[in-house]
Amino acid sequence: MKGRKSKSWAMAYCGMAAALSVALMLLGAVFPIAMFIAPAVAGFLIATVCVECGKTMALTTYGAVSLLSLLFVPDKEVALTFVFLLGYYPLAKPYFERIRPALLRAVCKLLLCNGGILAMYGLVLLLVPAGSIAEELRTTALAVSLVTLAMGNAAFLLYDRALHNTLMLYKVVWQPRLHKMLGVH
Repeated sequence: MKGRKSKSWAMAYCGMAAALSVALMLLGAVFPIAMFIAPAVAGFLIATVCVECGKTMALTTYGAVSLLSLLFVPDKEVALTFVFLLGYYPLAKPYFERIRPALLRAVCKLLLCNGGILAMYGLVLLLVPAGSIAEELRTTALAVSLVTLAMGNAAFLLYDRALHNTLMLYKVVWQPRLHKMLGVH
């Protein structure tokens, strides 16, 4: 329907975003450098679905991408990173932005990040035989683990800021162009 968004346009947009997200997740499994980049970009696509079609459609798209990623992406760590943190975080971000002061907001975001990652690796420890993981944990020093955790937290805060800036760019530059190109107002 020209002039306004129809249900078919919303469904098509969600389907295209889901397909592109799963394709990105597959690339994340193929190229090791994209292991965390692919779920992050897929999360951004989920955020654009929320902007264009609403939270319900975005949650549905997140569920579809999560299920398809768990089924078809060979590197389960890429899929689990999306499922446990980077896929739903763009949908939870607006709620965190209401928290004042900024320091408390950052602490809450980091609690979500660390909780999601701990839940993910807790599930992996339950599903994978403990003998193979125990050997790896014995060879990894506690200091290296703490440095890795600190770097992960810093990377998550940078991702949070990049997500904010990219969504603003989408709303100001890309969304009007998309709507003009498709004849949607």
